[in-house]
Amino acid sequence: MPIIMSRLLKISFLIALLVMASCRELPDYLLGSDVVARVGRQLLTTEDIAEVLPMGVQGEDSVSYVKNYIDKWLVRQIKIQEANELFPESEHDIEKLVEEYRGSLLTSRVDQYYVEQQMSSDVSDEQVAEYYNSHKADFILDRTLVKGRVLRYDATYRQSKKLKSSMQKAATSTVEEKSLVDICEKNGFLLIDNRSVWVNFSDFLTNLPVTAAKDNEPLLDKLGVQEMKIGKDCYLFDFTSVCRKGNVAPLEIVSDNIRRILLTRRRAEIIRQHEEHILKSATEDGRARRFDVEQNKD
Repeated sequence: MPIIMSRLLKISFLIALLVMASCRELPDYLLGSDVVARVGRQLLTTEDIAEVLPMGVQGEDSVSYVKNYIDKWLVRQIKIQEANELFPESEHDIEKLVEEYRGSLLTSRVDQYYVEQQMSSDVSDEQVAEYYNSHKADFILDRTLVKGRVLRYDATYRQSKKLKSSMQKAATSTVEEKSLVDICEKNGFLLIDNRSVWVNFSDFLTNLPVTAAKDNEPLLDKLGVQEMKIGKDCYLFDFTSVCRKGNVAPLEIVSDNIRRILLTRRRAEIIRQHEEHILKSATEDGRARRFDVEQNKD
């Protein structure tokens, strides 16, 4: 309580300074002991400002903040007054919209309360796999995905055959894999390894001296390490996995999306069950009643 009172006293003092500086704009007869601004019947008090004044604002910053807040409040209230004068017939519609918005906020808070009370955010891999297998038609690819590697080296490198052999063996041998990486690092060769993650075929091709993906579909039909050369640059590349456009997307690509779908369904189910419960309860104890429209017509 002492902290609040101290803060209010400080604000009152700042406001008093502002009022003294702008007494011609705010005549004395408009001001009470705690009123700092007025438009029609709407009043702005020191308590109102106390609620919005940020903690830690002091000195000139405090004075500036209060003055700006008062100015914005005055403009807002004047605009509201002007709107009431210009559009008197729309007052009912605005009040209806405000009430609808208020109702939406309140019902959303109720929904969120029960969701937080009952909902678990854990979705097992088994649940994801089950949904995936039951809805594969929903996960058709609109592009081709690949996994693979690209190695770019200088055409002057004399052991290119050994390099290609090492890349072939590296697919099944961790020793050869390490050897290949060491060779690339030692000679400054570029090795891009996308064997553990799916990438767009078009993105994969940006690492090769080729043009559009549609013109290079035949590359996907070849097995093993392939070669390309342009100028002083030579390329070795292979595809360890291919999932073509029109096929079902790999589970790992869509698993996050499936988890979101399952959580959304779970949230909707909690809300639906709560709505059914409160409707049944309110109907049974007489708090709510559904009238027969056809019967009322008679």
